[in-house]
Amino acid sequence: MTNTARGETSFLAAGEKFVMRLTLGALAEIESGLSLANLASIAERLKQLSSSDLAVVAAALLRGGGHDVTPQDVMRIPADIGTIIGAVSDALAAVGLAKDPQSPLPPGAAASPLASAS
Repeated sequence: MTNTARGETSFLAAGEKFVMRLTLGALAEIESGLSLANLASIAERLKQLSSSDLAVVAAALLRGGGHDVTPQDVMRIPADIGTIIGAVSDALAAVGLAKDPQSPLPPGAAASPLASAS
């Protein structure tokens, strides 16, 4: 079961449940993967994510949720982009990183009813 209080969210793709969790390790991976100097830079960078940036963020969150995936693996997950964006948004919103109204990752941005499935 997904625990949103722990910064978790999940989505279904091809019958498999993918859990994302924002951990300290995931934050460190996001900083490193996006070549950011500090946590404060993450919120600003979320406003201008490329598809490869989104894959880096999603992979870090999926690893935080217990999946052994790379950004390249994320690009092969059979889910629509709205589902991935919604799940990333929900995980980051749990700690206030995706609440900026100009961010492409607003809280609850799931375009699919499968995003945040419990």
